[in-house]
Amino acid sequence: MMPRMAPGAALTATGVVAVVRGTRADRVTDVLDVLDVLAAAGVRCLEVTLNTPGALDALGAARDRLPGDADLGAGTVRTAAEAKAAVAAGASFLVAPDTNAEVAAVARDAGVGYYPGALTPTEVARAWDLGATAVKIFPASTFGPRYLRALAEPFRDVLLLPTGGIGPDDAADYIAAGAVAVGAGGSLIGDALDGGSLDALASRARRLLATVEAAR
Repeated sequence: MMPRMAPGAALTATGVVAVVRGTRADRVTDVLDVLDVLAAAGVRCLEVTLNTPGALDALGAARDRLPGDADLGAGTVRTAAEAKAAVAAGASFLVAPDTNAEVAAVARDAGVGYYPGALTPTEVARAWDLGATAVKIFPASTFGPRYLRALAEPFRDVLLLPTGGIGPDDAADYIAAGAVAVGAGGSLIGDALDGGSLDALASRARRLLATVEAAR
């Protein structure tokens, strides 16, 4: 079984969160295969969204097979009940599209990472005050790196995690703008959950990691 890492350790070490979001209940095995490939490629912060069919089962199974330095979390966590279920399944961090004080409390009590969603300065401040490990800036691509740079200026003590529409071609711009890491979903996973090439997935993952590393 994977040992629990310090909250945020994998995030700050590699600068990438891979967002795995499946759509079919009969593809839990594919979710596990994708997680295996991402981990083998060097991605150490792996998120399975709770709106993936079979997400909790996938979290439990993955926790027993991923490398010890991988950090496995649950995404799209919007309620305290979902947060508790995710932690019970083995999630070591919780990601959300919004900021919820009850979810923050579950993360704090469980000693797991918490990446709540925010966009405006007021939302960023509230998320950080509630104990966020890093604040997920979402949807990042709608506003772009220039917005993130402007947001980062008054929040130099806050770890910002832009997510949404970010891929290898623009990840460096977000890192240069002040992001501690980037969240990558569709642009990284591609068609790997629908029978697409796992070799191509590994190549995209390595390229993204290299892009972020070079930009730091």
